Amino acid sequence: MAPLLFLAAAGASLLSYCNAVAIEPRQSSSQYTYVNLAVNTGTSVHRASGVLYGVPDVQGQIPSSFYTGMGFNYLSAGGAQDPAATGWIYGGYTTRFLEVISNYETARSYGAQFILKMSDIWGADGTQLTTAEWPGDNGSYTEFDRFLAQLVSDLKANSMTTDLKILIWNEPDLGTVFWYPGFTRYLAMWNHAVTYLRTNLPGVLIAGPAFANSPSTTNTWWTGWLANIKANGTAPDVYDWHLEGDITNSADDLQTTQPILVSMLESYGLTVGEFIIDEYGTSAEQVPSGAAWWISRLERFNMYGLRGNWASGAQLHDFLAGLLGKPDVDDATATGYFANGEYNVYQYYATTMTGYRVQTTGSTDRLMDCYAVVGSNTVRILVGGRLTTGTYELVIDSISSLGLATSGSITVHTYQFAYAGVYTASPMTDLGTVVHTYTGNTLSFPIYQTSTTTTWAFEFPF
Repeated sequence: MAPLLFLAAAGASLLSYCNAVAIEPRQSSSQYTYVNLAVNTGTSVHRASGVLYGVPDVQGQIPSSFYTGMGFNYLSAGGAQDPAATGWIYGGYTTRFLEVISNYETARSYGAQFILKMSDIWGADGTQLTTAEWPGDNGSYTEFDRFLAQLVSDLKANSMTTDLKILIWNEPDLGTVFWYPGFTRYLAMWNHAVTYLRTNLPGVLIAGPAFANSPSTTNTWWTGWLANIKANGTAPDVYDWHLEGDITNSADDLQTTQPILVSMLESYGLTVGEFIIDEYGTSAEQVPSGAAWWISRLERFNMYGLRGNWASGAQLHDFLAGLLGKPDVDDATATGYFANGEYNVYQYYATTMTGYRVQTTGSTDRLMDCYAVVGSNTVRILVGGRLTTGTYELVIDSISSLGLATSGSITVHTYQFAYAGVYTASPMTDLGTVVHTYTGNTLSFPIYQTSTTTTWAFEFPF
């Protein structure tokens, strides 16, 4: 049984939550996450509902209800890790591009935007040999230009320039996993590709640098790349990077990295444009609590995010990046899909949390956060811990902005999102209601986070 959340206000009954479960004394909270109902931050467009790969190459294999249910609005793909389609450098370009067409058409059928991982179509998807051909080998870009010309021609011929962003190269800073020739060659390749694409594919946005490491004034890949794009006029239209590192490291958190990149761009005299995290969340974080934490962060900074994908081979192209299961997970074309516990968080976020967003603040330890919306007559709050346990306090300020009194009582309805594994169904659980008293225009109650994976949503009418 998943741990229960006990919401104890003075005089409030826990019977509807506990049934036969014993209530144990809990320590008081020293960490708080806040909601300010008086500050409207705009309508949500479900910025966290993107996925890296996760979409089968056969259109319609995953039923449409799973796409619409999670608010699917962004897809990044490039045919990676298909043994039958090895990319340009190994003669497998055509099959890989056909997979891209299928994924693009799936994305567009749901109104989702598409990020094309150009390096994956080239063949640099982590499966390539170190002896593989790289752009600029022996000082020549002849083969790379043949590839770019074919790619541009095919994108135009298949009407694939709408809502498309081209990601030049994936994680070139991650050792030699996706880029072997070194930093100087990377800069030269970047400049060459951007110049070619801007000339031959005008109007299509370019995304980058897609570094594995977060922006930092001490990271020479970032500082060198920024200096290079300023000097050569090759800045991308969209800045993107990945956040899939150490959860205890403040550098792997938008709260740290977003302001740093803004400052760095300004210091280099570059325009501060759109930011995207096109891979977010470690494998361990892909649980209900982690999903809610990331949703809260991305919504606060008004940034689109795409879930990281930790599968490989055929499974990389399935399961909406770890949100679904099916009876035969090893059969690439099998169906019978069902939602796991984490999917339910996205479904609640995308379909139930309607209305306008309000201001939120995460805990000072960076491990608990919340996302809140005000609907026509209901407030909904999703909380999420970043693989943490302990006691946290949810503080909801400015109750009177809803037309309610500054003191009184509020009936809070709670829903639990538990997790039983990536390929195991785990439905949302209705935990019932508890009446809370409040004063001083503020309602607060503790969150007893006894599990690193379970999370909760709270609703109350006004």
